[in-house]
Amino acid sequence: MRSVRPTTNKIFLLLALSSLLLLLVVETKAQENSPYSRYGLGDLIPAQNILNRGMGGLSSAFADYQAVNFNNPASYASLKITTLDFGLDYTSRNLNAQNPTRKFKSANLIPSYVQIGVPLSKKRNWGMNFGLRPISRVEYNITSTTRLAGIDSAEYNYFGNGGTYQFYTGMAYGTKSLSVGFNAGYMFGNKQYTTRFSLINDSIAYKSTNSSDTTHFGGLFLNLGIQYKIKLSKSTFIRLGAHGNLQSNLNATRNISRATVEYNSSVGFQNIDSIYFGENQKGKITYPAAWGVGIMFEKEGNWMVGAELNSANWNDYRYFGMADKMSNAWTARFGGQFIPDDKSPKFWQRVAYRLGTSFGKDPIQLDKTLPVYSISFGTGFPVRRNVYSNQYTAVNTSFEIGFRGNNASNIKENIFRLSLGFNLSDIWFNKPKYQ
Repeated sequence: MRSVRPTTNKIFLLLALSSLLLLLVVETKAQENSPYSRYGLGDLIPAQNILNRGMGGLSSAFADYQAVNFNNPASYASLKITTLDFGLDYTSRNLNAQNPTRKFKSANLIPSYVQIGVPLSKKRNWGMNFGLRPISRVEYNITSTTRLAGIDSAEYNYFGNGGTYQFYTGMAYGTKSLSVGFNAGYMFGNKQYTTRFSLINDSIAYKSTNSSDTTHFGGLFLNLGIQYKIKLSKSTFIRLGAHGNLQSNLNATRNISRATVEYNSSVGFQNIDSIYFGENQKGKITYPAAWGVGIMFEKEGNWMVGAELNSANWNDYRYFGMADKMSNAWTARFGGQFIPDDKSPKFWQRVAYRLGTSFGKDPIQLDKTLPVYSISFGTGFPVRRNVYSNQYTAVNTSFEIGFRGNNASNIKENIFRLSLGFNLSDIWFNKPKYQ
């Protein structure tokens, strides 16, 4: 008797529905407020699988038979099970402004990624992946009031929203020791910046000014990866990894508006007179090159520990030919994982326990350099023992406490991020068998 398996159409239908769900949720307005998202393409979303985030973000030299490590596509060669992988992020931010002293809080819930990893040939170490994930978010709403000498008080309102996403497919091929891979796809997004200036007076109703810049952009991208495995004994080995993306130029179209506005209690601000309007202006957004290198020591099924270094050339970022307050960034990461006994009948003995840390320099360069650092820990819960069925499903969690800026920064940001990931490899993903 032949077992039931899904058709290719079902897999692509699943990806399409998952991608649609991701876009719908991402486009839902989040209750987030990060003034740093004003610069570049916005606040960067962690570029690792939730499993890897629990180890401080280690991913350059990480590979697994089930987990889909999209940060280094060479890892796809290690895939042995077709896996649907998706994640969610809950992020809470505390902002502390120094001058004047103010505090702000915000929180949001967004999808982290959705992807499907497929082993094309287990014997030949040939695998692929395709998915969709957000790269960055723009979301801020800031009000600043100042006194203009000899005139009146002035109020500045700054608004921003948008984000960047990648739809990608990747493939990797390897031997017992060496694997190489790539991710290629389409990067797209939008961002809208608005500044409103108003004079405040008890007796005179001044008109306000409104300046907005709305941009849509998109273009192809390419990521490359390589991993090399050095066997030390029957179950222990070292894995070296490196990955990177080339600099890419995204095609962009923007609309610019400069107008005089007035406030209406029923509909809000309305345009009175358009001072300037530029429609469908064509240009380029330069997305910088980046790379990462790492090393991982591992005892199969028991423990792993590693370190890596990531760097990105944000000094090359350009928006319609203009530089922004960005500079080259780097991050060092350290972490590991421990499984007491992956063959034990006891559940807690088979749970993966993860811990990691990272520190470095943020790409945003204002008056001073912004240091960033974080600590993280996570778990990997096996849903069902493999000996009971052909299911290889796991639930991964990651808890991250991060800091951006220090006492010398005008705005210090504290971040708490809770992430939940699902690796689903149920019976319907398996190859057909005959009895």
